Amino acid sequence: MKLTKLTLGLGLALAMGANAQADATKFPEKNVVIIVPYSPGGGSDNVSRAMARYLSQEWGKTVVVENKPGADGLIATNDTIRAKPDGYTLLVSIPAIAMLKHTNKSLKVDPLTQLTPVTMMATGPTAIVVKGKTGINTVADYKRHCSNEANNCSWASGEPFTLMVGTGLMSSLGLNDKVTNVRYAGTSAAVSDVIGGHVTSLVTGTSSVLSAHKSGDLKILAVSAAKRLPELPDVPTYAEAGMSDVKFSNNWYGVFAPAGTPEDVKKKIADGFHKAANAPEVLKVLKPLLLSPVGSSPEEFAKQVAQDQKIIDAAAPSVFAEKSK
Repeated sequence: MKLTKLTLGLGLALAMGANAQADATKFPEKNVVIIVPYSPGGGSDNVSRAMARYLSQEWGKTVVVENKPGADGLIATNDTIRAKPDGYTLLVSIPAIAMLKHTNKSLKVDPLTQLTPVTMMATGPTAIVVKGKTGINTVADYKRHCSNEANNCSWASGEPFTLMVGTGLMSSLGLNDKVTNVRYAGTSAAVSDVIGGHVTSLVTGTSSVLSAHKSGDLKILAVSAAKRLPELPDVPTYAEAGMSDVKFSNNWYGVFAPAGTPEDVKKKIADGFHKAANAPEVLKVLKPLLLSPVGSSPEEFAKQVAQDQKIIDAAAPSVFAEKSK
């Protein structure tokens, strides 16, 4: 009797394993949802929609992008965590996801531990930006202007990652106590308020402000690239502008799935995004946004997230104290 039960159990286990493998080879068999935790029009949204259009053709199933902004990305993150771990609900996020445990003190569990990294889609520089045609044309101009507290300067951040980068920039310039941080639930509204003159400056991914810079509505003062960008030859790097001590200033756009998603399904998804990242129609979207395609494996992306987490954890005590007034 015991031998019969053991044989039956082994048979069921083998059958389940075979079915799981078969499911991965057939993936996707229905529509896939990509949740973006920020408003439409920002870098995360633009990259996600470009990838989704390609994957819809590649996979033969519709890949839908849903924007769910709010709570520093926690609303979208929780919706993904609660989803079935089968690869059909994915979350696009930036390094801010590794900061949620620091920015939401009420959390009992780090949301990142309830997700699994799938792939990094693309990476790109951040920038410090002001309203165009204001007389502030360089970082030196900005420092001089904002050192005078009578000018009541402020800087906007659209999520925790740019809050961390911006805090580092302001500290490097000696302006932490002179420039008020204004936090937004996404980049689009922050861009509008800087253009409208309601906020002095903005720290964000370069992709979100490039078109406004070219139109003259905004002025990019410096970028986080290692060297000047060919598309912005007159814009210095952070190091050239005297902010070389700022750590972890480049942005990335990554895909996460609920924890427990089968490894073979994650690999199938990552392979699809790798193809998408290098497809001509996607590159046409990424290049004007100054983004570099990646399309990494789940293992490569998990390693990057772990490295970034260490930097974030070390900086968190000084960065994520309440700074807005």
